[in-house]
Amino acid sequence: MEIQLRRHRSAQIQDQENLYAGVRGKGNGAVPTKRLGLTVRGALGDLNTNVQVQREALGKVAVTTAEFEKKATLNRGVVRSNYSHVTSKVDTGLAVKNVIQPSSRPPLRREESTAGLTARAVTRTRVALKDNQNKPNEIKESINIYIQTKKCQDTKKTKLPMLKENKELRTSKSHLKDGTDSLRKTKLALKDPIESLGKLKLAETYPEKGMGLIDKAKVEKQADFFETVFDITPPLPEDIEDIDAGDNNSPLLMSMYIKDIYKYLTELEEKYSIEPDHLKKQTVITGKMRATLIDWLVEVQRQFSLVLETFHLTVGIIDRYLQVVPNVQRNQLQLVGVTAMFIASKYEEIYAPDVGDFVYVTDNAYTKSDVFRCERDIMCKLGFCLARPIPLSFLRRFVKAARGTSRNHHLAKYFVDLCLVEYTMAHYRPSELAAAAICLSLHLLSSKTLSEVWTSTLSYYSGYDLEHIDPIIRKIAKIVINIENSKYKAVYNKYLDTTLAKVSSLPQLKSEAIYELAKISSPSP
Repeated sequence: MEIQLRRHRSAQIQDQENLYAGVRGKGNGAVPTKRLGLTVRGALGDLNTNVQVQREALGKVAVTTAEFEKKATLNRGVVRSNYSHVTSKVDTGLAVKNVIQPSSRPPLRREESTAGLTARAVTRTRVALKDNQNKPNEIKESINIYIQTKKCQDTKKTKLPMLKENKELRTSKSHLKDGTDSLRKTKLALKDPIESLGKLKLAETYPEKGMGLIDKAKVEKQADFFETVFDITPPLPEDIEDIDAGDNNSPLLMSMYIKDIYKYLTELEEKYSIEPDHLKKQTVITGKMRATLIDWLVEVQRQFSLVLETFHLTVGIIDRYLQVVPNVQRNQLQLVGVTAMFIASKYEEIYAPDVGDFVYVTDNAYTKSDVFRCERDIMCKLGFCLARPIPLSFLRRFVKAARGTSRNHHLAKYFVDLCLVEYTMAHYRPSELAAAAICLSLHLLSSKTLSEVWTSTLSYYSGYDLEHIDPIIRKIAKIVINIENSKYKAVYNKYLDTTLAKVSSLPQLKSEAIYELAKISSPSP
């Protein structure tokens, strides 16, 4: 049965081939429809019979087209072949065979298959030259046709830009005419350059003054103008010591413009000042509650080993925030203090503590999200500006001007930290606190009076005379005397450390000199 079925199928295939060949021979372009399921077992396995039939038919078509090309004239360059996609038997030699074999020639490139009229005309002229070697006249005609077609394409390519460039050429010609006229004029003017330059005189160009003269009065006026506009610091008086003269070789001390820096800091402390009794807008928060908060933050600073700049900046942020925002609740005051130290540590510290550490210090009374929310609120209320100077910056400058020792410096820092805890001292400027603290430190650690300690050099660099800082010195003396009876002893315990020279336990802090300043009778021995 299988043999009969195969024979029956092969007979049908032969009928289709004969039918297809007859139809193609008559010139009809109809192609038999593809029938599914017709296979022939050949040398390469099961093959689709429809594909095989089409390839055999295409092979026969290729033979007829090759014969037709030999008989065609040279004008067939205009006619486009409908069989450009069929490879001829000259190329492969396998178009008539039943078995499909790979061709030795590489496949046609896209340029060869989709070339224009010129490429096809070139290939056809080459074929005509091979077939018609004995026909020189036809060769000449083909060459002329090729040249003419090429010229036509060149003219087509060049006509369009020429039309676009006509207007530009017309305008450029008008500009060229103007340019040539100007060149002629310049040539006439530059005929005798030496004579024209020799006729020039300096007296004509500068009738009032000579070219080499300089008006000193005008230069002095310009210097005064720049000093007033750019606010340049004037030179030092003769009786004032230049404390930055020996720092010229140190780039970190910035001796060239350190005076301008401190002048700018004094302007900033005026701009971001704290008002007297700045908690008057608060309905719940009092001065004692503020002192309790700052005294606790001193212990936090010691626990985290933060620098003193962080603590001073923290107090400044708290006071500025409480001055701007009214009605801060009691349960939110510790959150404000912790968040202020978190901001200051990121501003001053090299390795700032994590927000989780500050939450842990509060005994988990607040969450991280609470700290972040309060941080955004504080920064928005302060205008994202933390440029208010701290007392420690001025204190270092004043110690240098006084030529003080490390003990003078530590004792002055102790006085400043005591003032930061006290609410009645919060409205003083940082430079005022630093000046009063260093003056009191120099007075207690020496046998000199306040007027002798406060020299003209200190008065010049601080900007305050002794009369201005005298009441501040007396208030500091009262705070130092009352520290033993106060419940806010975090600063006192902090300065008992050996790294700070144990300045809080110095005997000079219980001497008669400090009691005289505080106008308090000294206790009986």
